[in-house]
Amino acid sequence: MRLVTPLEMLKLEEKTNAAGCTYNMMMEHAGKGLAEHLTSIAENAGAGRILFLCGNGNNAGDCFVAARLLSPKFEVTVCLVNGPVKTRTAHTQFYKMRDIRVLNDTEEIREATRSAELIVDGVFGIGFRGELSPYIRELFAVAAETGAPIIAVDIPSGASGLSGTIVEGTPRCSATVTFGAAKLGLFLAPLSSYSGAVYLVEIGIPQDAFDGLRYPVTHINADEVQRVMPARPDHSHKGMFGRLLGIAGSRNMPGAAILASQAALRCGVGTYCLGSSVENCRMLIQSSPEAMMLPLPTDADGILTVNGADTILEYAKSCSAVIIGCGLGSSVSVRMLIEKLIAELTCTIVLDADGLNAIADQIDILHRAKATVILTPHPGEMSRLLHISTADIEKDRLSAAKRLATRFPKTVVVLKGAGTIVATAERAAVNTTGNSGMSKGGSGDVLAGMIGSFAAQGITPEDAARISVYLHGLAGDCAAAEFTRRAMLPSDLIRQLPLVFGDYDT
Repeated sequence: MRLVTPLEMLKLEEKTNAAGCTYNMMMEHAGKGLAEHLTSIAENAGAGRILFLCGNGNNAGDCFVAARLLSPKFEVTVCLVNGPVKTRTAHTQFYKMRDIRVLNDTEEIREATRSAELIVDGVFGIGFRGELSPYIRELFAVAAETGAPIIAVDIPSGASGLSGTIVEGTPRCSATVTFGAAKLGLFLAPLSSYSGAVYLVEIGIPQDAFDGLRYPVTHINADEVQRVMPARPDHSHKGMFGRLLGIAGSRNMPGAAILASQAALRCGVGTYCLGSSVENCRMLIQSSPEAMMLPLPTDADGILTVNGADTILEYAKSCSAVIIGCGLGSSVSVRMLIEKLIAELTCTIVLDADGLNAIADQIDILHRAKATVILTPHPGEMSRLLHISTADIEKDRLSAAKRLATRFPKTVVVLKGAGTIVATAERAAVNTTGNSGMSKGGSGDVLAGMIGSFAAQGITPEDAARISVYLHGLAGDCAAAEFTRRAMLPSDLIRQLPLVFGDYDT
């Protein structure tokens, strides 16, 4: 599914209109598709009374088309909550309605909302700015109190189609019917929790209009995972599935190394070796005897040092990927170690956690990388890498990920969080699996291990990142179903991987 920003959507509509599919025709297509989805939803809910809460823009026009088409089968009421429509196209559609109850009076609208069995939010679209008025917030509150399904037209009112932010009073919808292309913000938090199921209606946008988008964004889905998942042929051996080295762990954070290692092993890599302190290596072998160990020197605080660089580089000559950073800790020597590894390793690198923090003040080291580097920052780490506030990153997560990826063309950026973004210099993808129960220390270590494992198995670094974030989230959803979001642990994600892989094992 293609995802677009509000500005891109406006440009797509302009190109479509210029190509001969007029704005009025696009509105007819949108309204017809909306009516079809509303019919299905109403029938499933046993709803006979449909109420449209309409603003004064083109979202209202989409509602007018749908109301006209639904009126022969349902009791339809149209409420003009912001007064008369102001756009020419919506005005045309308003006068096409026949024998449909139209309300303007605020008290009548409140009463109609209280008795509605299905409520359609067509108040504001992707051009919304500012705050919802007290009256609109009250209407949405009344709508929520009825318990009737609320269906958003294109996007829930009060939400940003770019960042996924919402304002006070934004309705929590059962579903969103969006037009032409899905809006990016629908898949980002917190809006993703307010949009419900997202249904896409085609409105006539030609393919060449999409081809003209400079930075395409898509939605990661199960079909993509199935397409790029490394195959497991019957006649095979461990050498066919890659060799992965993990440089991870310290005295105070051995668990990070163990979680990343166990996740990597569960994702099918041929061989896995942990490069860490003797103590951490022994700890891993006790729980995962399948792993190998590469003991490395540490300082008095139990943190790896640059003295182990040559040992790592020699071992990595036979590896297809290396993970660096999970639980490494911070020191001048470990920073020197990471800089040397980035500059000299020739296989794919997954740089996570303390690996990212180590290069935050000398990020240009990435220009010296000989191989692709997969960066896996959470918003706080991204803030340090870009030297901008976390709040600015959250305002436009796509731009932040794109900015880092385009600055360093050999990187794949995995900006973690609700709606994880996987970005390269050419394109990006958004993930929607996962839940808040994964917001616990250790979840990122599991993801790093998964990405490293798939990258080691020979698929492209970008594909490894994409399928890993999808499957990582899916494992989180399975863990939440079994243990609840509150009680689930990052280690539970690893235990769910066999279940998750059941649909993709080939």
